[in-house]
Amino acid sequence: MRAETQNIVDEIRQAITLLRRHL
Repeated sequence: MRAETQNIVDEIRQAITLLRRHL
């Protein structure tokens, strides 16, 4: 996997975590 793809995955995971916290 490219570094760019890994960064995108990390951002998505962080976004999901934040959404779960708000919910």
